[in-house]
Amino acid sequence: MSDIPISPDDVLEEGDFQRRRSDLLDTTRELLAENDLPALRLILNNQHPSDLADLLGQFSEEDQPRLFELLATTLGASTLSELDAPALHSLFEHLDDRTISRYVERMEPDDAADLLGELSEERRTGVIAFLAEQTTETVEELLPHAEDTGGGIMTSRLVALREDMTVEDAVNHIREWGHGDEVFYLYVVSENHRLVGTVPLKRFVVASPGTKIRQITKPDPLSVRPDMDQEEVAHIFADYNLLALPVVDDQGVLIGQITVDDIVDVIKEEATEDFYEMAAISSEEMEERSAFGVVKRRLPWLLVCLGGTFLSGAVIDLFSDSLSKLQGMVLFLPGIMAMGGNSGVQTSTVTIRNITLGSSVAFGNILRGILRELRIASTMGILLGLLVAGVARLWTGDTVIGGCVGLAMCSAIVVAAALGALIPVVFYRFDIDPAVASGPLITTMNDALSLIIYFGVSIVLLHFFRPGFL
Repeated sequence: MSDIPISPDDVLEEGDFQRRRSDLLDTTRELLAENDLPALRLILNNQHPSDLADLLGQFSEEDQPRLFELLATTLGASTLSELDAPALHSLFEHLDDRTISRYVERMEPDDAADLLGELSEERRTGVIAFLAEQTTETVEELLPHAEDTGGGIMTSRLVALREDMTVEDAVNHIREWGHGDEVFYLYVVSENHRLVGTVPLKRFVVASPGTKIRQITKPDPLSVRPDMDQEEVAHIFADYNLLALPVVDDQGVLIGQITVDDIVDVIKEEATEDFYEMAAISSEEMEERSAFGVVKRRLPWLLVCLGGTFLSGAVIDLFSDSLSKLQGMVLFLPGIMAMGGNSGVQTSTVTIRNITLGSSVAFGNILRGILRELRIASTMGILLGLLVAGVARLWTGDTVIGGCVGLAMCSAIVVAAALGALIPVVFYRFDIDPAVASGPLITTMNDALSLIIYFGVSIVLLHFFRPGFL
């Protein structure tokens, strides 16, 4: 059996994180094969929920329920909060409504709402029927909010103090209603529960017991509406270095808070989604359990690629007569196409990153960004063009062909960079996720344009320097 630490609380050295998970996986497989459930229960119940979620994902749908049933209810609830949708759905098939409700009772309100949102309407109703009345009220307040909004990731657990409280009253209130949760901010509300401000912990700690809360309140805090997109909320956290952010309704009533741990999950989720879309893969594909379902999602974009190859083939066919006289130049076709495509993808990636990070897309900033990328592309194009011109001259022994290849290389890189900067902005303006522009679309367009530029430049230069050659 692998010698893994029972407790995950020791100091982690470099490489220990993945090694720990690998050792845990090996040990779990060995104990499961031996059906040594007591030892397995002891080890699993001393692990972090994140490690357990990763572990369950390594096992088949048949073994996942066996392992999950060994967890204590509180740890199981935390682990459910960490699981991805496919693993959740697999476990749902083996858990009845009453069992799921026991886990929901021990979850944070926002995690409980997310879990219930993964259930079908029929099963959700069945689970809610077993919940305590207070839990039902709390969760049902969160369920109507879309999953990718501020309301979808907020929790209703927070500490709210009235303005007319004394510090001593506030301390007693925190002791009674702190729920054992970490307190990031103390929110101050009016009699009608409208958000008034926050009390910095330093002011709160040093204030005398009889001090009124309104005297140490910092007014006009940052807050967001529940319908704000979660990505924009993440930008606010990053820009203002926040640990939590209050959520208020249209009347300014405090209804919840978003904490930094949920923002970390949002950043991971948004980054993963962008990476998938840059490869023309839908993020929903990870929840697709059938191979045919995945094929249906990927096939349209592959058809776009296929159409692009036909377009490139049509360009080659258009210049086929000239190609028969330019056999030496055919050697450099792959290089021209590859460098043009790479330049476009690099530029589009930078543009998408700026948009994703919330950079302004006002016309002036767009123009400055495009001009900057064009200056970079022009510099790289000139350097690479000179390099490939020299190689072509040495390879073919023809100075004119070397000039054609070098100029075409430079032009293809600059044009591809311009497309890479413009297309994401156009997508963004039409409310289309710009990440999709970095996939097959830009690459396919650049392939065809690189060919047109290459052949066009070659024909013009050869016609000028060698009249009657073509």
